[in-house]
Amino acid sequence: MQKLMNTDEYVMEIRKIREERLMLTEELRRLPVIEMVYPSDANFLLVKVKDSGLIYNYLAGMGIIVRDRNRVVNNCLRITVGTETENMELLIALKSYKS
Repeated sequence: MQKLMNTDEYVMEIRKIREERLMLTEELRRLPVIEMVYPSDANFLLVKVKDSGLIYNYLAGMGIIVRDRNRVVNNCLRITVGTETENMELLIALKSYKS
């Protein structure tokens, strides 16, 4: 059974998510493969890319799971803000992506 967080732990988790979201947003905006990072107050980012299907498959092949939202928003991926390690793995993968 999972332990419930107290208020201080909850506030710390929110702070971590916000910090990681900001870092991830800034780093994604620097990548040529990313055309747009939409503003977000949630624990995920919506990003526009050149070809969401190709990038989705590339990331999935590396064990990185994102959601291809192309059916809803043209060439967009929904990226959950993860841990610092998970976010760095995503950024490294996207930096090495060749279209």
